[in-house]
Amino acid sequence: MWLPEQGVGAVVLTNSDLGRVISGLFERKLLEVLFDGRPEADAQVTAQKKAIFDGIAAFRKLLTVPADANETGKLAPHYSNPSLGEIAVSHKAGATIFDFGEWKSEVATKKNPDGSLSFVTIVPAVSGVEFVVGTGEKRTLTVRDAQHEYVFTE
Repeated sequence: MWLPEQGVGAVVLTNSDLGRVISGLFERKLLEVLFDGRPEADAQVTAQKKAIFDGIAAFRKLLTVPADANETGKLAPHYSNPSLGEIAVSHKAGATIFDFGEWKSEVATKKNPDGSLSFVTIVPAVSGVEFVVGTGEKRTLTVRDAQHEYVFTE
């Protein structure tokens, strides 16, 4: 944000998908302070925080942690995708770990409304990455974003 006439500039750097929430509310708060605006930002921060944590709690209720042992036993020890690389699957102290090389996460299981099963990363910073288990001859894990689908095969 840059307000040259007021001699003010601000930059918010985040390492989080939720950074967009912080930056927008920071901008609102800065304008309130600079121009004696109605103090709405603090209440908006509180409401956003509650909504985010309520959403996380609701999503967590859909997960089985640790991952269902019957389902993890069906996983291949290794998957690959030409664009995204490798996933090594391991088991340690009752947990199932997906290791992507640069990062790794314990996973939980999630039964989806369509009857499919997903493995979902649960460590902070990479929580919520969902891999849907395939039903074909080869074992697969599919991860999707808003525009792409990546299939990892054994």
